[in-house]
Amino acid sequence: MDLRRLSCFVLIFGFAVPCFAQKNDPETNKQFTADVLKATLFAKTADEKRFCDYVIQKRDDGTIPTRFIYGVHRKAIAKDRNRRFAYFKTGLEIVCKQEGIVLYPPPVRTSPTTPSLTLPSLKSLFQQN
Repeated sequence: MDLRRLSCFVLIFGFAVPCFAQKNDPETNKQFTADVLKATLFAKTADEKRFCDYVIQKRDDGTIPTRFIYGVHRKAIAKDRNRRFAYFKTGLEIVCKQEGIVLYPPPVRTSPTTPSLTLPSLKSLFQQN
């Protein structure tokens, strides 16, 4: 009985493990573009289209692993046509959060560039020596 379970276990993992392995093929990455995302997810608004561009940009710079995008995309296209983009965006946000990937970096604060309202001559009057 134990030999049967062991052989069944080996058979299952012998076939299942290669199915889960995903290659990071540069040729496939070239074919999976923002335009493909927009078309298959039925992105309608300008914000949705910008998000598709942003996701591909983050994939290309190495922030988001390709396998996350592919996995979430495959799940999303199995959903209703009108909700595919919402599933994709929400799913990608959840996966990135779970993996500790910052999808939306915080805005960089810069110092104000407006000129000072006080004149240098007035400033010298109020300075104490």
